[in-house]
Amino acid sequence: MLARLQIELRTAQGDFIPYQKAAVLQSILMEQVGETYASLLHKSELHPYSQSVIRQNEKNIWNITTTNQEAFQHILLPLLDSKFRAFTMEDDGWEVSVAAKKLHQIAKNEFVEKYCFEGSQRYLKLSFVTPTAFKQRGEYVNIPKLRLIYQSLMNKYDAASDTETVGSEGLLEQLLTYSKVVQYHLRSCQYPIRGVRVPAFLGQITVRVDGPQAMVDFLHMLFRFGEYAGVGIKTAMGMGAVRAV
Repeated sequence: MLARLQIELRTAQGDFIPYQKAAVLQSILMEQVGETYASLLHKSELHPYSQSVIRQNEKNIWNITTTNQEAFQHILLPLLDSKFRAFTMEDDGWEVSVAAKKLHQIAKNEFVEKYCFEGSQRYLKLSFVTPTAFKQRGEYVNIPKLRLIYQSLMNKYDAASDTETVGSEGLLEQLLTYSKVVQYHLRSCQYPIRGVRVPAFLGQITVRVDGPQAMVDFLHMLFRFGEYAGVGIKTAMGMGAVRAV
């Protein structure tokens, strides 16, 4: 099951909460999750959740998404509890209240049927809503290389699946052969995490997909899955939030 919880946050002074504060919000989230499950998450390389904070319609929206049932039970259910209604962001001295909560859920098979068999357009747009980056051979990569985007999404998809897997070098090469970036609007940025400024990027790309329609639909489904799993590194700390346009 895939799930998205949107929480509207308000400070006593009506402060704007910038996306960089998602790293602080992760600590708040871990306090609600509990020590045992938080320890399991700390040991895993591919987390079954992502979270970020954005400004939407003049509101601070904290997005927390999960990609399997276990993560939903351990992460989202505690946040949905009526007792979770306020917390303190100590670094800024903000007293934060929960103004509203909105939950969306979709079964994995329903998700696949919805996006993998709908006859998608051959031009796909992907917006990078929060700073996005990758790591390759020990170095940060702050440009949207299709190979790294596809690898990230396929690995996260497989990690969230109990049965089916899509990650293979053959499929990856096919996707790269039949797709290319035809338009982009990007800017470089940095994302501060624990004293390190990770080089990243924001913006949007348009990808044209040739080849069989099944490949177009599959890639569209992967992009939609990215709305739950995030793309690239540090998606549990606010990076890599994307939207398929």
